[in-house]
Amino acid sequence: MHNSLLNKVTFTWLPWAMLLLLPITFFGFLPSYFGKLHTALPLAHHIHAGIMLLWLFMAIAQPFLIKYNKISFHKTIGKASYALMPFIIASGYLILRFSYHRALSGEEVGPPGYFAEDYPLHIKAAEFVVIGFVYWLWLIIYYVFGVYYRKNTLAHATYMTAAAFTILGPAGDRFVGHVCDALDLPYNWLAENFIFILVFIYFASLLRIHHKRKLNSKPVITTLIIHITGILLFYLLPYLAWWNRICSQIF
Repeated sequence: MHNSLLNKVTFTWLPWAMLLLLPITFFGFLPSYFGKLHTALPLAHHIHAGIMLLWLFMAIAQPFLIKYNKISFHKTIGKASYALMPFIIASGYLILRFSYHRALSGEEVGPPGYFAEDYPLHIKAAEFVVIGFVYWLWLIIYYVFGVYYRKNTLAHATYMTAAAFTILGPAGDRFVGHVCDALDLPYNWLAENFIFILVFIYFASLLRIHHKRKLNSKPVITTLIIHITGILLFYLLPYLAWWNRICSQIF
């Protein structure tokens, strides 16, 4: 793959846009993690943060390596991710479990007024972890597809970009929330769904570009279907009784 091919299958500005993940992640997690490094945080948080930062740096480096024709380095980092991803998945599960038990203990885990005061704790906990579960599931699916289609440039680039964008979920949602707080704005429907909408717009635009260039649209259409399905799960799972039972069993 060379620079002209990278520009053919995605946007020329993508590598530079990926750099925005750094400040979004830092400021998104500043109040809850980076600003509390001097305090006694659970070990699981440090392990998860370290692993996810490695994944973040990999995700940012990969499109730049392609842009500047460093193909061998790109492949090396890609193979290194095979060893890292099981730890990402495992640490993600541990964070989901930790979050579930926080809510189950009665701790205030959402914005003021987000959960009704008489909300049963087990339902509150199951609802609280839905968003993290969706992003966790998205990462696994997109990454597996990206690896499976590693010899198909178009599909590989599409799925791996989607996998990298899952970083936007936990970090971006928090970042948007902090902006709303700073501007004294309500965390309304648009703020809650801003990252969902942003990612959808990206891949819808990519679909248009692929169609215009007469490229195979299947990878980006598949990505959009997975994305929309995840959003539906986010809204539907909290209302399904079996989701509460599953959460009590796996977390």
